Amino acid sequence: MRVDVILSPDTSPGEVRELGLLAEGYGINAVWSSNYPSSRDPFLTLAPLALSSTHIRLGPLVITAYEQHPFKTAKALATLNELCHGRANILIGGPTGVNAAMGMGVERMVGRVRESVEVVKAAGPAQPLNYKGKIFQVWNYQPTWATDTPPRIYVGANKPQMMRMAAGVADHIMVGDPLPRRFASTLAMLDGFLAEAGRTRQQVNISGLVAWHVKADRAESMTEARQQLALRGMLDTWYLEEFLTPDECSLVDRNRNAFFKAYKDRSGVVPGVPEAVLQKLVDHLSLAGTPADLDQHIERLLALGRLGLNEVALKLHDDQAAAIRLIGERVVPALH
Repeated sequence: MRVDVILSPDTSPGEVRELGLLAEGYGINAVWSSNYPSSRDPFLTLAPLALSSTHIRLGPLVITAYEQHPFKTAKALATLNELCHGRANILIGGPTGVNAAMGMGVERMVGRVRESVEVVKAAGPAQPLNYKGKIFQVWNYQPTWATDTPPRIYVGANKPQMMRMAAGVADHIMVGDPLPRRFASTLAMLDGFLAEAGRTRQQVNISGLVAWHVKADRAESMTEARQQLALRGMLDTWYLEEFLTPDECSLVDRNRNAFFKAYKDRSGVVPGVPEAVLQKLVDHLSLAGTPADLDQHIERLLALGRLGLNEVALKLHDDQAAAIRLIGERVVPALH
């Protein structure tokens, strides 16, 4: 199983370069830059690393099909791919916080993502791209300079409609916060969609985004993990019902605002939600605790690998250099 890291959205281009080179030295497969409403531009943030590195892959996530025309996404990705000589990735997905920042809705999500992927994949030096979609059009685009190995295009997908679309058009697929039973059923569903598209699992890498909060101090780890719970599966009951009771799922749903407040103020305090429920959420939706807990976290990832996970993308937060060193020293060798 290959190991990627996703950097915090407040990481500067210079820090991305330093952290990316550190990750490259440890044999980490890829570095992803985060695209949040108030973050730096995720393509430009990667430019110093693209120019300085030699073999680590790199790319932005999530690029939504709402914030910019796929023509612009294709140009930005091709430029990043040129800078790193064919090592670029991109994760294209549905609505994120960027939508709210732009005052946009979430309509036609699957169609927007499909057309964005089709445009980005079709853009190349061999011939002009003329694309007439239901949502987007591109005429006479031919980047004759884009001669490096094409970038890898991932689609973020979890539920049936997006997964069926991704099975037909994506190079690879990334699922969020994979849980064993849900992930097993997701892959069974994906196999059927791939068969419909005339493809097999062997042609598609399956990556899983997993939150990383392992720290020397357990209390610090738990506080950080609780701060981030609002983003874990967006606290969707569809995720949580695997390990919470129906009453606990309802409790979490009623207290969504408290989870988002804990995220925004970085307090980790979620009023109205019992300690036992918070701990269940952290235990199932994050890798948290101290290095003493790493063996059980590694076994959890290996179990997902036995189900079919090819790559894991570990979402980092504070103390990213320390996290990369620990991942490089303990996780990468175990998963390889």
